[in-house]
Amino acid sequence: MHYSSSKQFKRQCGAALVTTLLMVALITVTVTAMAVKQQRSIQLAQNRQTQLQLRNLAGAGERFAMAVLRRDHQDGERNNSDSTEDFWAQSLPPVPVDGATVEGCVIDLNGKFNLNNLVDVEGNADEQEFQLLQRLLTALTIDSTKAEAIRDWIDPDIDATGANGAEDDFYTGQTPSYRAANGPMVSPTELLLVKGFRVTDEGGLDDYDVLLPHITTLPEATAINVNTASSSVLASLAPHVAAIADEISVVDDEYWQEFPSCPEGGGLLDTLLNADDEGADQSADNGSQVAEGDAEQEEDEGGFIYETTDSFLQDVINPDNPEEDLGDIIVGVSSEYYLARVTITRDDITLTQYTTFKRDNNGAGTLEVVRRSRGGL
Repeated sequence: MHYSSSKQFKRQCGAALVTTLLMVALITVTVTAMAVKQQRSIQLAQNRQTQLQLRNLAGAGERFAMAVLRRDHQDGERNNSDSTEDFWAQSLPPVPVDGATVEGCVIDLNGKFNLNNLVDVEGNADEQEFQLLQRLLTALTIDSTKAEAIRDWIDPDIDATGANGAEDDFYTGQTPSYRAANGPMVSPTELLLVKGFRVTDEGGLDDYDVLLPHITTLPEATAINVNTASSSVLASLAPHVAAIADEISVVDDEYWQEFPSCPEGGGLLDTLLNADDEGADQSADNGSQVAEGDAEQEEDEGGFIYETTDSFLQDVINPDNPEEDLGDIIVGVSSEYYLARVTITRDDITLTQYTTFKRDNNGAGTLEVVRRSRGGL
């Protein structure tokens, strides 16, 4: 009888011990889970705070770019022409701001060929712009017939252009299938969907990388600013211009090679830090004289900037046929559309924002945001 009670007591103690151990294990797991969840919540809150800071700094960089472009128009240097010699064209190197680094630049989009020029507002194909694109591809050693698929992507009809054009019957046969936009391009990256430039096409991605620095996709027909156009874009204006494109090019091709990254060199920070207050006051009184002096100095050093469209047109007269001109291709020496790139980095988090502006060159130089994207064009 005594033996049975002792055995039962031991069983009860064993059960109590197991129960206690299970309770301790459950509490441990619960506490650990709560700690992990709390840690995740704290990390998420920190990430949100960091992202908010990065977006605020990107917004500040965007507003700074707008102010610089507005000031450039109001100063009106070099007959209000726009070139990479202007203040806005100087890149901002990484600058520490509130625990993060800010860097950026402004790039002239009027110096690029606008793919949306291929079709007018009524949906009709512009043959002259199409030929310009073909010449641009040739200047970049890209198969010029790829222009056919680009026009088909933008024009509203469903008829393929030439043997290398492409409409829905081509794109719906791909994996995955999709349709042609049959409307204006919103971003240059849209070109990666076009036949001949897709990753899966022969030479597609390589040709895309080569063409990207020379093209843009603006919401309206635009003129080409000859002061910021690459020699390849200038060569596309007319067959006789191709032979002298390198000679009349204002900007070095190296300026475009890393697009959409900022051009190397920069100098905006040095300009801001080393600005001479006395010189700034004097330039406010006689800014036009300072601008003229700068232009003369650049000319003496071998550089040049077209201050009028007529001066450029004089340089591109065909010596073999003086009556030949650029036809209806519109060129200019000033710009309305700009792209601001602002990159913010803090710890291991980086945010890059691209903002496309349109500047009112007929008024006070006010700017409106046309498009904004983060992470890519």
